[in-house]
Amino acid sequence: MINFSQYLLPPVIGAIIGWFTNKQAIWMLFNPKKEKRVFGLRVPFTPGLIPRDQILIAKSLGALIEEKLINSEEIDLRITKEEINGKIKELMDKAVEKNMGKLAFLIPETVMNQVKKFFAPKISELVKDELFNFLNLINVKQIVEDKVSSFPIEELEEAIQGVTQKHLTYIVNLGGVLGFIIGLIQVVVNMYLQ
Repeated sequence: MINFSQYLLPPVIGAIIGWFTNKQAIWMLFNPKKEKRVFGLRVPFTPGLIPRDQILIAKSLGALIEEKLINSEEIDLRITKEEINGKIKELMDKAVEKNMGKLAFLIPETVMNQVKKFFAPKISELVKDELFNFLNLINVKQIVEDKVSSFPIEELEEAIQGVTQKHLTYIVNLGGVLGFIIGLIQVVVNMYLQ
């Protein structure tokens, strides 16, 4: 008589173990939130990976933003576009209107257009040069580091899981599937070894 439990049990147990270990590993990314101690010794893997390395993550994000996202090359690419020159012309219109008021009609429109045409690229260049200096002055890297370092870990976890929940669920389920497949392989190997 065939004992189905010897064929069914290994894949089922493998699936449960695979699912549980992946679920536990993902939980350990965020938990426990604080370090645990027993008899004055730190319990391994406490706090979880993200709470433990929150400051390192903050420094890494700050450096990434400063070096790769908001740098002089990126500003140079974006600030020289025609739309920026158009925006500067709009700002010039507003400045003339605000500062000259009703006297603005005394300047012929063609002259104003020539002035804008001449000054807009120069102002654009000045803005481009000074914007990077301004960003260095306000130190975006430090702002990111400070904000991420002091961000409540529960909110950080919620933000990360909000973006990655679908993928984390796939990882957990994949652990179950792989455990099931390993259990099946175990059954096949046992059948050939008998």
